[in-house]
Amino acid sequence: MKDEKLEKDLKTKKVYNFVDTEADINQLSKEVYKNKDLVVHYPRGFEGGQKYKTIKKISFIGFAGKIPVGMYKSPSYGYGFTKTLGPFARYIDDNFKFKEVFVKKGGLTKIDGGKKTLHLNEISLQKLNTAFSTVFSKNKAEVQVVLERVVHDLFPKDVREPKAKYIKNALSQSLATWGNSIDEFSEQDKEAIAELFEALSTSTDFLTTDSLKSTKGIVDVRLIEKALSEFDELYSQSSNTTTLEKKWQNYLKENAWIFSSIFAQPVILYQDEAYAGGKTIDNKNGKYTDFLVKNSLSDNVAFFEIKTHKTKLLEDRSYRGNDVFSTTKELAGCINQVLNQRDKFQKSYAVLKMESEEDFESCNSACFVLVGSLESLTKKQRYSFELFRSNNRDVEIITFDEIKKKIEMLRSLISG
Repeated sequence: MKDEKLEKDLKTKKVYNFVDTEADINQLSKEVYKNKDLVVHYPRGFEGGQKYKTIKKISFIGFAGKIPVGMYKSPSYGYGFTKTLGPFARYIDDNFKFKEVFVKKGGLTKIDGGKKTLHLNEISLQKLNTAFSTVFSKNKAEVQVVLERVVHDLFPKDVREPKAKYIKNALSQSLATWGNSIDEFSEQDKEAIAELFEALSTSTDFLTTDSLKSTKGIVDVRLIEKALSEFDELYSQSSNTTTLEKKWQNYLKENAWIFSSIFAQPVILYQDEAYAGGKTIDNKNGKYTDFLVKNSLSDNVAFFEIKTHKTKLLEDRSYRGNDVFSTTKELAGCINQVLNQRDKFQKSYAVLKMESEEDFESCNSACFVLVGSLESLTKKQRYSFELFRSNNRDVEIITFDEIKKKIEMLRSLISG
């Protein structure tokens, strides 16, 4: 047995112990108060005992039982700070002797040295989580720089402001390996270069603002033109095969910025061919979605299923009269497919969430299918298709020629 169990049901609170019979662990894990909005976690080490050197408990106030981002929600992980906030947890563990951490919704962010308590709120946790998420894969020195800066921002009276450091020639050495292809830069690289140019142009005579904007515009337009060229090459293929579908999947994976254009929200490609759950006991019938995208602010995921531009949307012959057409089994099938993936994902949500190292949510997650093209339909067929699409509330249907139009509009907007 390895689970949390109710140990005591008192008048004022419920007390839970974490029990692992194999590891011989049976210790206080959580307290849930009945008459006030208070949940207390007792962080547990991997082999039992206290997880941190001095922090014995973490109290959550005002969250209605929902643990905020940056903190483990599952007792299997021993509660406490998530892996993403590991550098912060180690920092306060090594440099302070806090006995308790208070996380209060809408509360103050402060250090109480006298009482040896740390006070955080949902905003400070989000700030920490956002800061470390972007650098978690980088080297230890870079993490330390970010750590010291963010901790100083949170506690300016208690933590000394770190000195800004830059290693000379670091930029030139990095650029020395550049092969003059824009594809070598990630989106974060491009943003960093743009921010550097902007700072140089506004604070020195290194660059003028006009030259900076012109340079950025050229880079963005070339990126979009390359994407359009590759799109046209795929769109010109006339045979509808599984190979073509795979090519479209690879195209969207390599041009993941297109998802933000589709959603009109700050989304990122979270996982391609993501496992959505649904395996039987014999390890069969698992569901995989083509793309799992995530809102970069709320962490809410959405499901994206892709067919090809040659997939038929409507039957050739009318169903009634000459202006009512039925959807094809291919369109109906991919709609049911993405709905099935979302259903399996939500049923397996707790397990998937526990086993994932990254944060994600599934709050009434949206479903999308990219399929077919409007230009393949007659005027009367388009009427039937739009009636069907606008009334299909659980799944948003997008066609390939609509995606192309969005990319072309983005190019026109940037190039002026």
